[in-house]
Amino acid sequence: MDKNTIIAVVVIFLIVLVFQFFFLRPRLEEKGAEVQEQITEEQKEPEEAALEDTGAEAEEKPGEREEIAAFDETIVESEVVSVETNVYSVEISNEGASIISFRLKEYLDQNDEPVELVEYDDGDVRPFEVHFDRLRDISQGDRTPFQVEKISDTAYSFYRDFQDENGETFRFSKTYVFTEDEYMFDLELKLSALGEEDVYLNNDSVAYSMAWGPVLGPISVIKNRYNITTQGYHENGRYRKVMRGAAGCSLRRSESRYVEISRIIDWIGVSNRYFFIGVLPDMKNYIYSFDQRTQGKYFFGISHPYFRGEEFEDNFKIYAGPKQRKLLRQYGNNFESVMSGRVLKPIVIFLEFMIKAFYSFTKNYGLAIILMTVVIKIILHPLTHKSFQSMRRMSALQPKITEIREKYKSNQQQMNREIQALYKREKINPMGGCLPMILQLPIFYALYTLLSGMVELRNESFLWIKDLSLPDTVATIRASIPLLGYKLGNQGYTDINILPFIMTGTTLLQSKLTSGGQSAQQGKMMTYLFPLVFFFIFWNMPSGLVLYWTIQNVLTIGQQYYIDYKLKKKKSLSAENVPVKKRAKKRR
Repeated sequence: MDKNTIIAVVVIFLIVLVFQFFFLRPRLEEKGAEVQEQITEEQKEPEEAALEDTGAEAEEKPGEREEIAAFDETIVESEVVSVETNVYSVEISNEGASIISFRLKEYLDQNDEPVELVEYDDGDVRPFEVHFDRLRDISQGDRTPFQVEKISDTAYSFYRDFQDENGETFRFSKTYVFTEDEYMFDLELKLSALGEEDVYLNNDSVAYSMAWGPVLGPISVIKNRYNITTQGYHENGRYRKVMRGAAGCSLRRSESRYVEISRIIDWIGVSNRYFFIGVLPDMKNYIYSFDQRTQGKYFFGISHPYFRGEEFEDNFKIYAGPKQRKLLRQYGNNFESVMSGRVLKPIVIFLEFMIKAFYSFTKNYGLAIILMTVVIKIILHPLTHKSFQSMRRMSALQPKITEIREKYKSNQQQMNREIQALYKREKINPMGGCLPMILQLPIFYALYTLLSGMVELRNESFLWIKDLSLPDTVATIRASIPLLGYKLGNQGYTDINILPFIMTGTTLLQSKLTSGGQSAQQGKMMTYLFPLVFFFIFWNMPSGLVLYWTIQNVLTIGQQYYIDYKLKKKKSLSAENVPVKKRAKKRR
C-alpha cells in the first residue's frame, strides 16, 4: 500500500468519523428513553446583578423568600381570547394570561392544517406565564385567572391584583399587541402599587420570572428523531448556544440541565429544525435561565431582579415564525445567526438562491435540486476535466510504475524517489484525481446544512419521496441494524430507504471507472470501500442531499465516458498519422 492509498483511507475514515459524531449520533439518540439518573447539577455563571435603585434598607436580604398571593375578590371566569392576523392565529387563556395556541397560517403540517408552535401537557408551564419566583423553583403552571380588557381586535390586556408578603396590594398586567402581516408582536409587563406604601418583591433575588416552554412545535417536528432543538442567546454580534439536543432536546449525560446568566444581552430564544422563537428585552439587566431538567421538555426564562418601589414596566418584542433566511434578515437583530452553516455561509446562500430560482418555474423542489446539480457540475467541469485527464495519464504510467517497484523493491526510499521523478517528468500530479472529491466536500456540507433546515422543503415530495428534508423511508422494520437503526425506548427500528442503494450503485460504477490508475489491490479497495463508506454516511441524510449526490454521480459517469471517448479518438488519430509522417521524412 503506497502513500497515496494511505492518505485516501485516512481521508475516508475522517469523513466517516466527522459525520458520525456531528451529524448522525445526535439524531440517533433515544427519544423515549427514561431518565436513568437524576442529574441535579446546576451551572451558574458568577453574576453580580445590577439591581434597580429600590431604596432597600440594609437589613433586607436579597435571598429572602416570600409568598405572593392573588388579591381580588372579583370572581373571574375562564376565558380564551382569539386574535387573527394574516400570518397567524393566536389563542390566549386568561388563566395565567398565557398563550395556549400559536398557528402559522402560511406553513402547513402533514394534515394540511397550519403548524402549531405551542404544545404542552396539563399542568405544564405555558408560554409567557409569569411567576413571582426564579425559574428553577417553578414546578407547575399557573392557572390564576386574570381579568381581560380588549384594546383592539389585535391587542388585549390581562390584569390581576396581588399582595406582597407585607400585605401591600399591587396590580400586575400583561398586554399583548399583535400586528397584521408581522411575525413580531409586543408584550408589556407592568406593576403598579395600589396603596401608599412601596411594593416589595423578592423571591430568591427576583421579582418575577416570565417563562417560555415546554416545547417548540409543531408536534410532527418534536417527534422527528432528526430534529435538533437549540436554546441560546445573542450577545455582541454572536449567537451563543447554551443547550441543544435531538428529538425534543434529550440531553447527553455530560451536559448541564440548568444554566443562568445575568447581563444585558440582545435577545434570547429557542429554535428547532424549522421554527424559531426569539425574545428581545428592553435594555435592562435581567436574569436569563435555561432549564432542561425534565426529559423532552425545555424552558427559558427572563427574571426581573428583586424590586422595591411603586411601579415598573418591562417591554419585550417577540418573533415567532419560520427559520427562513430572507424573513429573519427582514427583522434584523442578527436573527439569521440561528441558522446553521455560518462557516460556509456564502456557499449556502448561493445554493439556496439556485434552488429557489429553479423552483420558481419548475414548482417542484426535486427538479430544482436536479437542475442545481447540473449547474454545479458545469461550474466544476474545467477542474474535473483536468482531474480525469490526470487519472487517465496515471493509468498509462502504471506499467512504468510497476517496473520501478519491481526494480527497487528492496529500497523503499529509492523507489519513492524514482516514482516521484517519473511524475515530475510526465508533469502529473498524483493527487490530481482527488480534486473532484475535495471540491465536493464544502458543497456537500453546505448543502447538508441547507436542506436539513430549509423550511420550504417540509412535506415537499418528489417521485416516491414524501419529504425532501428527510430520508426517503418507504418502510420501517422492528429491529435495529448496526450503523443504520435506532431505538425508541427499548424497541429497535430500522428505516428502509431507497435512494442510498441507488446512490451506492452509481458510486460503485464511478469508482470502477476511476480506479484504472491504481494497482490491483488499491483499485479493489477503493472501488468497493469508498461506496460502502458512503452508503452508511448517506443512510440517514435528507433525501434531497442523497438525490443531489446520486445525480452528480450520474453526471460524473457520463463525463468520464465522454472524456474516455475523446482520448481514445485522439489516440487513434495519432496512430493513423504516425506512418504518414515517417514516409514524408524518407522522401526528403
